[in-house]
Order: sequence, then structure tokens, then C-alpha cells
Amino acid sequence: MQITVKNAPKEYDVIIAGGGPAGCAAAIAAGRMGVKVLVIEAAACLGGMATVGLVSKWAPFDDMEKVIYRSIPLEILDRYKKKAGLPMEKYRWVELYPEMVKTVYDEMLAEAGVQVLFDSRVVDAVVEDGSIQALIVANKAGLTPYKAKTYIDCTGDADVATFSGVPFEMGDELGHLQPASLCFIIANCHLEKRGDKILGSGPKEGLWRNIIDSKKYPLLCKHFIPAYWGNGVLIANAGHLYSLDSTDPEAVSAAMVKGRQMAEQYLQALKDFEPEIFADACIVTTATGIGTRESRRIKGEYTITLEDYMARRSFDDEICRNSYHLDCHGKVPPSMQGMKLYQYTAGESHGIPWRCMIPLGVKNLLVSGRSVSMERAALASIRVMPNCLAMGEAAGIGAALTVKHNTDVRGVDVKEILSYIK
Repeated sequence: MQITVKNAPKEYDVIIAGGGPAGCAAAIAAGRMGVKVLVIEAAACLGGMATVGLVSKWAPFDDMEKVIYRSIPLEILDRYKKKAGLPMEKYRWVELYPEMVKTVYDEMLAEAGVQVLFDSRVVDAVVEDGSIQALIVANKAGLTPYKAKTYIDCTGDADVATFSGVPFEMGDELGHLQPASLCFIIANCHLEKRGDKILGSGPKEGLWRNIIDSKKYPLLCKHFIPAYWGNGVLIANAGHLYSLDSTDPEAVSAAMVKGRQMAEQYLQALKDFEPEIFADACIVTTATGIGTRESRRIKGEYTITLEDYMARRSFDDEICRNSYHLDCHGKVPPSMQGMKLYQYTAGESHGIPWRCMIPLGVKNLLVSGRSVSMERAALASIRVMPNCLAMGEAAGIGAALTVKHNTDVRGVDVKEILSYIK
């Protein structure tokens, strides 16, 4: 069977696949530099895990001493806090209100002159002589080729890189992946009666230990990280969907069903064990996107290692710093034994180099977000939103510079990128 691409090509300077935090920051940065930018997003909104994934909080923007994620990432956070009426001085574990995140990204991309194509997915790449000639996009219009000078893969699964033949790794040597989660929102909670009793990640003893030990709820685990919005509304990052390959559509479809079943069991357990709080509670919605913690990691010009993390290493070409703790859900790789939740002390961080976003074998592609070139152990820390925002901004600036200087991604001067990051 042969499928014909009937639609005429559409052309831009920079095309970004994926409108999560990395893709949005990249788009804002590139758009502000005056190049013609398109974001291709599979969902009907921007924001990624903060919106379609219903993740309940931003990871910290500081290193416990000072804010280290600045420039566009900080601008996004500050605009969001102002819109949400949250304390402007707060930079650690800020609650996420998905609808407000959507509008912040909508506004900022529009202000930067960026065009967004929703409900559209990159399904293939046309590559010649090591350069992407076009991305094939599927949506209601059928199949359409989209052409650009430079492309940025912010899909989270390295889809564009994979379609372009970039080598990648996924999981450990046995194929183990961090489990995914399907977040959900509960309403009509009477938390004012019991304070913060159920807020937290599930201690070894207490409410969640008792729930698990009852064996009445076979799909549940102690992973339950909620944020209380007030007005009886709770958003929960809860449950583990094990062995999920987020690049397998059939597996993702089955996981969505199982995730909704998990949400029902979490609610029933809360009703049974804390009826004073949850007797009237109901699930308002489950996320429309799986919360994937681990997927493909490209092979790039440099691979960030666990040793880099432990050494608090700096790089000549670093484009941001990372201070997030090692946060590996599920089976821990041998290299991380005893370090599953390793935390830096105040003021410590390590650099993320530009080279980790440059994939092997392709001249006009950058990869940003959780799919950059890194060891699995390093992914446990680097995968969070502030890092994705910071890497995305650098990728957007770098892509715009390839247009302005008529060069490929390897011809960009990192010092010039840094000159735009304030």
C-alpha cells in the first residue's frame, strides 16, 4: 500500500514539534528574534504535562538559595503566578492551575508572533544527505509536508529525531522504564475539617500504608502527591503505570483505561478511610495525557552522565543549570543504588551543555526536553519542567541563529546564545 501526500508544502524558518514547556519556551525565544515559527502540537492546548497531564506543581525554580532558572522560564512562571494570584516570592513547588497555564502560553506565543497548529501530529520526516527536508504532519486536512530551515524536537519522545534516523536509548539494559501516572482532579473535598492529613507523598506508615495493607484496592500504591486548590478541589499526581512504552500507541491506550480505573480506586479508598473529608467527593476529570517520566533519549554530541551530576560539573558550553534531586520512580538502575532520592545541598547545581541537544547524524535538528542526550540516571533529575523550559529557550535561540547566520546547528556560537538569555 502506498499513501500519497496530496497537500502542498508549507514553509517556515523554524518548526517546533511539541508544545510542552520546552516547545513553548523555544517558540517564544525564536519568535522574539524575528523568525517565522510554527509549533505543531498533538493536543488542543499548549503546556504539556502542566495542562493535558494535570501535573499538580511546578518543580522548584531555585537551588534553595537563589533562583537559577531565569529569562523566559522565570518570565513564564512570574506571569503565571500573577494570573493565578499566587505569592510572587514563591519559587518552590508552585501549584499548577491548568487553565491558567494554557492562557499564559497562548498569550506569550501570540505576542512573539508564533503560529500554533493544534490537533496535529508529526508522523514522518523526509531526510536527505543528513538534513531534514520536511516533516509530514497528519490532521483533519490529511497529510501535509512542513518545511523549515531548522527543526526542534520537543515531543518528549524524540519522535522527529527517531523518524530522522537519530540513534537513541530507552530504559536500562533490560528495558526497565520509570512508571507513568495518570493524574486526576477530585472535587467536593472537606479538607478544612482535617487540615493537611492526606497531603503528601504517602509515608511508610499512616493513611496510605493502611490503605495498601487492606488489599481492597489492587491497583493502588503509596504514590499520591496532591495539591489542594481550595474550594474543595484537589489535584492528584497518583498511581504507577508500570512498563509503559509511551511510543507504543496500543500500550498507551490500554494504560489510559487502567489509569482511569486507578483514579476510581483512589477515590473509593479515600471515601472508605477518610469519610469525614471525602464522603461527598467525586472525580471531576482525569488527565487527557499520560504522565510519562521516561522515554527515548537521543544519542547526541555529548551525553550527560550520573558522574556529571554527582560532580556538580560545569561546562564551557552550558546553557543552564539543574538543581533538581534524583527522582527515579520504580526500578532503580544499578548505577543509582542507594541514590533514588539523592538531593543536592543548598546552592548546588550542575550544568547542562548545548551539545546534549545536538543529535548525531542530522544537521538541522535540535532536541530539547526530556529526550536530550543523557544517561538514564541523569534523566531522573533533568526531566522536570524548569529544565525543559531552560533548554527550550536555548534551543529556540540557537535555531533562530541558524536562520540569521545561514548555518546549521553545529555552526552556532554558544556565547551568542547566552547573550540572549538574561
